[in-house]
Amino acid sequence: MQGQPTLPWLFFSFSGRLGRKPYALAGVLCYLARMFPIYKAIVAPDEATMTYWTSIFALVVLGSFVVLIPLAAKRLQDFGKPTALAFLCIVLDIFMYLPLCFIPSDPGPNRYGAATNQPK
Repeated sequence: MQGQPTLPWLFFSFSGRLGRKPYALAGVLCYLARMFPIYKAIVAPDEATMTYWTSIFALVVLGSFVVLIPLAAKRLQDFGKPTALAFLCIVLDIFMYLPLCFIPSDPGPNRYGAATNQPK
């Protein structure tokens, strides 16, 4: 019997398969996290505060790749593509995220797991 999916598996594991809906929702969460420091930098009352929030934005973007790469890896595995392609999301970012939200899963088991949204 396979284990139940957990948040650490969803956001940090490279094993298993991930369907379109959980991938899209987890990705939206990452992109929203990126938007908050931008908002704070825009409404900053002075240049020092704006610089602070711009630095926070850079850290959040780097941190979001720690999450987006495993998400993309599991999503790619869901339709039989190699995990290594997930590292393209560092360069392609949103241009990789959007297509992965729409490409359908392989029906049934594949070499990466028996079922979608389950750890391997």
